[in-house]
Amino acid sequence: MDDSTRSEQGLTRTGTGDETPGNAVVGAKRPGALESLLGVFIHPRRTFESMRDRPRFMVPLIVLLVAQTAMAYAMFRSGVIAEHTIAKMEEQGKDPQSIEAVQTFFEGPGGLLTSVVTAPFATAMGVLIGAAVLFFMANLMMGARLRFPHYLSAVAYAGIVLLVDQIVRVALILANRTFDVRLGIGSLFGDAGGFGVRALDTLTDPLFLWGNAVCAIGVSAYAKRKFGFGALAVLPGMLLTVLLSANR
Repeated sequence: MDDSTRSEQGLTRTGTGDETPGNAVVGAKRPGALESLLGVFIHPRRTFESMRDRPRFMVPLIVLLVAQTAMAYAMFRSGVIAEHTIAKMEEQGKDPQSIEAVQTFFEGPGGLLTSVVTAPFATAMGVLIGAAVLFFMANLMMGARLRFPHYLSAVAYAGIVLLVDQIVRVALILANRTFDVRLGIGSLFGDAGGFGVRALDTLTDPLFLWGNAVCAIGVSAYAKRKFGFGALAVLPGMLLTVLLSANR
């Protein structure tokens, strides 16, 4: 059957060899910047599918950088970062001179600059590393044929959803003046802490799982695979995040 016959029957052959209804290809609408940011919360798979040909990542990345900078500034101005750092030094038995030097640092412009600049830099590096891990897992290990911008897009939009988790955490930190915030079943352990409790708490945090699920949906939608494919690709990066967050 030649291409003209296929066209008459309403079938369009894509570059990957898959056949999809012709009206779906013609009617596909690329969302605007704001629409895509909202769509990733409401109907993520449809949002990613509409960006399959030209994955967008700059807009969500800019939003992430601005939001992280704002949260870092708010936490620094509240004094909770200095309090937490000094309390940790006192627990470790640091000498008074070192503690005083750190306190002086946080009271000056150097502390503000370091705290505020570190946040967006760490965010940008996290997005790049997350995309690289996805590229390795999905492309090299699982046979997907996606470009690196697809993975940047999946990670950046997942980061937008994960902002909900971070905003809740920052609000609780500022309200309770402690970094020991538990949104999963770690709250059932009372004052007990440690690596295991923190890891388990993160693994059962519904907001954290939501963001990673969106990332998995993004990878599977871009690769034209089922959700399980994206979940397997996302799993190593998610576990790495759990380990890093628990080892604080």
